[in-house]
Amino acid sequence: MKQILDTFTDNYGNPILKIYISTAPVQKRPKILHRHTEFEISLILSGKGIYNTDLGNFEFSTGDIFLFSTNEYHNITEIFECDGQEYLQILNVQFAPAFIYTANKQQDTMFMNIFLNRTAQFCNLLTRDNPYTEQLRQKFLFIKKECEQKESCYYTEIRNSIISILITVFRYYNYADYKQPSTSIYNDINGLQKAIAFINENYCEKISLDDIAASAYISKFHFIRLFKSTYNMTVWDYINIKRIDKAVSLLKTTNDTIINIASKSGFNTPANFNRIFKKITGVTPKEYRQHHRQS
Repeated sequence: MKQILDTFTDNYGNPILKIYISTAPVQKRPKILHRHTEFEISLILSGKGIYNTDLGNFEFSTGDIFLFSTNEYHNITEIFECDGQEYLQILNVQFAPAFIYTANKQQDTMFMNIFLNRTAQFCNLLTRDNPYTEQLRQKFLFIKKECEQKESCYYTEIRNSIISILITVFRYYNYADYKQPSTSIYNDINGLQKAIAFINENYCEKISLDDIAASAYISKFHFIRLFKSTYNMTVWDYINIKRIDKAVSLLKTTNDTIINIASKSGFNTPANFNRIFKKITGVTPKEYRQHHRQS
């Protein structure tokens, strides 16, 4: 279950920030891979469990903090009873690149290397005994409070707090490469957001890279490089995640055939749909529907 605390969009209607609380009961969960097109930071508000990620399994508990880049697999496979509490709560903050790169056109965004250029020491679960971890927890709770109270200028407070979290991780956890320059896309961000709006409107249709780049008046090859350096994945990765999200929604909420769902989600053949669905989620559409109906 999700409780949306707040969402924000850009001038084109693209989502750039979503803050929500996830609640789930004590249970074993199927290993269904989860990926998304946003960067994510999250705080375990209460509960214990196991997070399965590309970097391995992490047993977590109340107060733990996680970071995930775009298109980075993660999945909670088990939730344990904790101090008599029979559910897990997570405060999730998901944001698009435009959330970082639009305000004030400041160039000092090397902190994004915690997602884009990581060291060998990187870990999705922040080190618990780092003296700065408690400060980060308090910043998460401050973001939650700002969302709930919505006093004047609360968006700015939220934005400043998120960037403060990212800078703190960058400075004090040895998770990011200091030698790699930060992405500098301020002159291109408007065009990129136009292209994202075109994709978000048309990803279920037959679209091409030429169409997408033309919608933003950007050359195709410049757009491909710009997208990869900003989103940390290819354009087609982004489109396929969007299409699979659509398919997952249809599998959960309708009795439509898998062939029809493939077509409605933008896939030209059932075979292509099955291949990409399994690549992104780790299971076939049929297996996903069975898991959902049994849960």
